[in-house]
Amino acid sequence: MLHVVRRALHIEDADLYRSLAHQHGLRFVRAEDVLADLDPQLFRIFSKTFLDNQRLIPVCVRDDELIVATDNPDVQTDDIEHMHPYSGIVKLLVTPTDFRRIWSNIDITSRGNELLHWDRRDEAEEGHLKDLLEESDAKLSHHLVSIYEAILLDAVSARASDIHIERYGSHIRIRIRTDGELRDLEHYKLTPREHAGLINVIKVQAEINIAERRLPQGGRSQMRVGNATFDLRVQIQPSLHGEHAVIRILSQSGRVLGLDDLGMAPQIAATYRRLLDNPSGLVLVVGPTGSGKSTTLYAGLQLLADDGRRKVITVEDPIEYSIDNIQQTRVRPGIGFGFADAMRSFVRQDPDVIMVGEIRDTETALEAMRASQTGHVVLSTLHSNDAVDALQRLYDLQVHSNSIAGELLAVIAQRLAKRICPHCREEVEPDPVILAELFPDDPPAGFKCFAGAGCKECNGRGTRGRIAIVEYLHVNDDIRNAISAQPPVGELRWRALDCGLITMRDSALDHVIEGLVPLTELPRLLPQERMAPEKRGGETSR
Repeated sequence: MLHVVRRALHIEDADLYRSLAHQHGLRFVRAEDVLADLDPQLFRIFSKTFLDNQRLIPVCVRDDELIVATDNPDVQTDDIEHMHPYSGIVKLLVTPTDFRRIWSNIDITSRGNELLHWDRRDEAEEGHLKDLLEESDAKLSHHLVSIYEAILLDAVSARASDIHIERYGSHIRIRIRTDGELRDLEHYKLTPREHAGLINVIKVQAEINIAERRLPQGGRSQMRVGNATFDLRVQIQPSLHGEHAVIRILSQSGRVLGLDDLGMAPQIAATYRRLLDNPSGLVLVVGPTGSGKSTTLYAGLQLLADDGRRKVITVEDPIEYSIDNIQQTRVRPGIGFGFADAMRSFVRQDPDVIMVGEIRDTETALEAMRASQTGHVVLSTLHSNDAVDALQRLYDLQVHSNSIAGELLAVIAQRLAKRICPHCREEVEPDPVILAELFPDDPPAGFKCFAGAGCKECNGRGTRGRIAIVEYLHVNDDIRNAISAQPPVGELRWRALDCGLITMRDSALDHVIEGLVPLTELPRLLPQERMAPEKRGGETSR
C-alpha cells in the first residue's frame, strides 16, 4: 500500500516515513545513524530468513533492550520477545532503501570476514591478476556482486549523479558525486584483486566485453530500488594501474522537474513558458557538460505534455527520461540514423515542437534551422560557455548569420550552484575577497549573504540539492541586426547587454541575496572577468 501512496502523491521516501514514524510513535532514523551503532555479531544470533520475512534488523542491545530497525511501521516483534530474554524491544523506522543498505552492509561485512583467508601473495602479483568471475569460488563472485549493489544503494540514497571507481597502485578509491561535488565512500576497503573482480561485475551487468582491457568501453544497465527505476550509463577507462569505472545514474521514475523547481527567476520562467507557445523558431539551452541543460529542456517538454494540445517529438542520444504523451526517439549512429536524419523524418510527421538532444555538427544545425523555418518550434542544446558564445558556436558550424538572426528566439545559458540547506541556513559575514571582486567600488548598503551551518538533513555539508544559475538572451530586433552583421564576440556581448541580457552574475547575485546560494559559490560559477559588473555600451551594469 505504501508504494501506491508514494507513486500517486510523488512523496519522497524520507518525508513519508518520517510522517509514518510520527503517527506510530516511532523514531525515524537514517542508515548512517543505524550503521554507527550496528553490532554485526548480534545479527548472527537470529535466523536470517526470519529477519528477512519480518523486515527486521537487530542493531544493538542498550540497557537490556534490543534495538531493531525496520521499514514496516506495523511489524510485530512478539516472536523475538518470546525467543530472547530482552526486557523490551525498541523499533526504529527507516526507508526501504536504507533498510537494504543496512542489510547489505551486514552481508558484506560477514562475507568479507569469511574471505580474509585469501592468499596475500596473489594481491602482490599485480601483473598476474586473474578474473574473479572466472574463479570457481561462487562465494567470491557473490561477495563482489553484493559490494556493487551496496555501492549503488549508497549512491541512490545520497542522490548522487555519478559513481567513480578508481585504482591508484594498491589503493582503491570509490567516490560519488553529490550536488556536483565528489566525496569518498570510506567504508569500502577493497584490495586490488577485489577491484579487478568488481570491474568485471560492472562490465557483465552493463553487457561490456570483459576480455577487452586496452580500450575504453561503454555500456548501460538498469536497476530497481523499491518503485524507483534507474538507468546506469557505464564507462570503463584503462589506466596505469588497471581499469577505472564511471557510472552515471539517471532516475527513470516519476515526473521530471517542473519549471518552478528549476530555480529560474519568475521573469525568466514566464518568458520560457511563452517561448514554448510560439508558432516557430529556435530555442537553445547551452552550457558545459553537467550544467542541467537536459533538465531545463525536459521541464519544458513536461509542460507541453501536460497541456496536450501540441504534438511533440524528440530525438535524443540517449533518452535520459521517459515522458508520457511525448514521442521520443533515440539516434542510432551504428545503422546510419543520426540527429540530422531524424530531423528530416520528423517534419513529415506533423509535429508542432521538435526537441533535438544536441546540435553537434553542421548538418544537424542546418536541419534545425530548416525545421524552424517550416513552422516548428525547435528546442536543442549546445556546448558553449555563455549565451553570446552560443552565437559564435553557430557561426563556427557554418550556419548563415541571417538564418540565425531570423530563426533564433532565445538562448538560455546555465550553470548549477549548490543550494543552501533550508534546515540549517544562517546569515554569515561575506568573504571580503569575493566581495571586492563583485563590487570593485563598494557593496550595496545592507548587503547580506547566507550559508548552511551543517545538520543531519544535509549530512553536515551545509548544502542540499542544486539550483540553476541562468543567463538569458532574448532575441529582439536590435539583437537580430547585430547577429546579421556578425561582429566580433566582444562587441556582440556589449550589444546584448544594451538590449537587456540577463547575465549569470545578475542571476547568481539574486540567489545569494534571497539566501538560496552561498556567496562562496560565485567564483566557481563565474570567470574572473565576469565577477565585476560588465560594461553596457560604455556604461557599467549594476
